[in-house]
Amino acid sequence: MRIVIEQSDFRRLSTATKREIIETLAGSGFLTPPAAEKKRENQLWKEPFNLTPDLAARLMHGLSEPHRVRLKLFAKKRGRVTQKDLLATTNDTDMRILSHFQAVLSRRLRRLIHDPEKRLHLIGWDFEATKWNKDKSAIEDGTYFVTDSTTAALRDCFGLKSR
Repeated sequence: MRIVIEQSDFRRLSTATKREIIETLAGSGFLTPPAAEKKRENQLWKEPFNLTPDLAARLMHGLSEPHRVRLKLFAKKRGRVTQKDLLATTNDTDMRILSHFQAVLSRRLRRLIHDPEKRLHLIGWDFEATKWNKDKSAIEDGTYFVTDSTTAALRDCFGLKSR
């Protein structure tokens, strides 16, 4: 007997049905990663993506000037930039602009490397460095960061010499 399910048809199936088909054909442990892989998967969700110089150049292509200026700040400051510095760099005062900045970069990155799960992001937040107001109701400042390899790729992209 031969069963053929086209990719487009398979996508329309419910998650439970897909799982059942895969487990029937490949075995019950196929979709359940070992504990070490589960831990790594959870870490990937939180860790920023590592840019290569080529990918950094592609990410920059067509990027607006304020976004480029903010990314250059990451390159100049070894990958760690405070919220206040990012806002000051473009003379902004509304912190929501930084959420927009992160979202734009994440969407571009996900399109460039084809991330259908929409898990990857370029910029992380250092929770330990967060500075709150007295009653802990609002963030006053904090630190955004990119990985070391992303910092190196950005430095290369902006023509900054290594330190």
